[in-house]
Amino acid sequence: MKTFKLLLICNILLIAISCEKSIELGTEMGSALLIDERSPGFPSLDPGFSRGMGINNAGVMAGSTRKANGTVVTFKLSHHDLWLSDEEVKPNGLPEIRFTINDRGDVAGHKSVPGGITPVVWRDGECIELNVVAGYAYGEVFDINASGVMVGESLNGNFVTPTAMRATLFSEDGDGIDLGTLGGAKAYAGAINDHGIIVGGAENAQAQMHAFIYQDGVMTDIGTLGGTISNANAINNRGQVVGRSLLSNGAIRGFLYSDGLMSEIPTLGGASSVAFDINDRGEVVGFSRVASGQAHAFLYKDGVMQDLEIGGIDARAISINNRGDIIGHYTLADGSVHAFLWSNGEVITL
Repeated sequence: MKTFKLLLICNILLIAISCEKSIELGTEMGSALLIDERSPGFPSLDPGFSRGMGINNAGVMAGSTRKANGTVVTFKLSHHDLWLSDEEVKPNGLPEIRFTINDRGDVAGHKSVPGGITPVVWRDGECIELNVVAGYAYGEVFDINASGVMVGESLNGNFVTPTAMRATLFSEDGDGIDLGTLGGAKAYAGAINDHGIIVGGAENAQAQMHAFIYQDGVMTDIGTLGGTISNANAINNRGQVVGRSLLSNGAIRGFLYSDGLMSEIPTLGGASSVAFDINDRGEVVGFSRVASGQAHAFLYKDGVMQDLEIGGIDARAISINNRGDIIGHYTLADGSVHAFLWSNGEVITL
C-alpha cells in the first residue's frame, strides 16, 4: 500500500506504563515521564509536533512526538504516564507512517536506521528489532493484535516511494514471512485482528492495488467501489473491513466491507473520504473533505457521518477502541501538528 496505502495512513494511550527510566515531575532521568495528573488529565506532548495513531481498549495511546532535543520519537500515553522511546523515528511521509498499540501495551512501528526504517516492537520499554523478508532492506509494522502478532511491509528503496514492497507477517524469531500478492509485484499488510485474519493492499496482474483479506494462507481480492484501486486499513474481530477505494469516476471514498459486500462511506460535503479504523461495534473513523476542501475527522456510526469538529485546517481520526474513544491529529495554520483524544464528545489536545 504505498500509492493509496495510507494517505493516511495511521484515546491517547491509557494503560499504565512500566518503565525503568523516567522523568518525574518534568525532570529528565531517562526516556519516560511520570507526571502528576493535571488538567485535562494527561501529561503534555510537544506543543508543536505530535501525531496520535493508536489507542487500545484500556485507553492507552501511541503515536509520535518531538523531544526537547528536536528528535522525533514514539510515545505511549495514559492518564498519569508518558513514555518516550530512546529510538528516533520518521516524523511522517506519504503515505504517513503509523504506530500501533495492543491491549497488553506493546507498541509497534519502526525506528530510523541509516538509509531507511526497520520494524520494531517496544515491550516494557525495550526496543526489539524484527527481521524483514529475506532479500529486503527495510520495513515497518502497521498493526499488532492482542496476542502480539504483527503485520506490515518489507521494502527496498525509499519508504515513501519503494522500489519493491511485500506484505509481511513479522516474527520475533527468524525472517518475516512474505504473504504474496494478487498477481502483481507489490503488497502491504495493513492490519490483523485477534483471530489472525489480515487485510491490506496488493497489486493484481494489471498492477492495480486492490484491498485483500488473507486467511488460512489464502489472499482474496475484495474488490473496489467501481474504480481501479482500493486498499484496506483495518479489520475488527467481526471480520468487518474498512479502507478506501476509487469510484468509477475517479473520486476517493472510504469503504466498509461486511458480509461480502463493499459499501461506500459518504463524505462531509466534500470530494472524498478515507476510513482508517473500525472497532468491534462497527464504528468507523477517518477523515473526509468538507465543501471548503479541508479535511475533517469523522465518526461513521449506524450509517450516519458525524463531524468530530476537532478544528484546525486538517484533522484526521486514526484509531478507535471498543469504548468509542478516538485518537488522531490535527494541523493548525502555523503548520504545527497536535495529537488529540475524542471521548464522549469532548476533545482533548494531548
